[in-house]
Amino acid sequence: MGPQNLIRCFIAVEVSEPSIVEKVSAVQSRLESTGADIKLVEHDNLHLTLWFLGEIAEPRLRQVMEAMRKVRFNKFSINLRGIGYFPGGGRINVIWIGVEDPSGSLKSIHSQLVRLLEPIGFKPEDREFTPHLTICRVKSVRDKSRLVSTIKDVESMEFGSQPVEKLYLKRSVLTPKGPIYSNLFVVEGE
Repeated sequence: MGPQNLIRCFIAVEVSEPSIVEKVSAVQSRLESTGADIKLVEHDNLHLTLWFLGEIAEPRLRQVMEAMRKVRFNKFSINLRGIGYFPGGGRINVIWIGVEDPSGSLKSIHSQLVRLLEPIGFKPEDREFTPHLTICRVKSVRDKSRLVSTIKDVESMEFGSQPVEKLYLKRSVLTPKGPIYSNLFVVEGE
């Protein structure tokens, strides 16, 4: 089977609340104004990744869909607050917004996915699941102190509450202009 038959995909929760998207856009503009070479996450692509599956063949994709059918959750809300970056120290590769999960539902969904996906060959990451909203990827920084200073200026910003009613299996097609996402499967909360 050639690589053209593999589908790059991930399981996610969308972030689409208009007031949140508006605030994210304002912060992205501030970050861009620092002169850093950054790739902003497009507003239609804002999401929390629960599990990056990588490139998988269609039979495994069907197994993932069957596993996702068994995930149960009540509709809930998450709060987006605070800004930080990975990996930390002297490097800035990804700038993210923090996610608070007061109901514990995201953690529960992730635990269910671990239980359902491990038996079919998907290994969870070694580090603990920490939900976050990536808002940009940093290619290079000409003036690191300016970028860090801008992040510090908004590090405790409140973005608001995002209702979570669906879990998505998304396809990601990489293009020179950035990834194009499409929904392959959706699980609705109760």
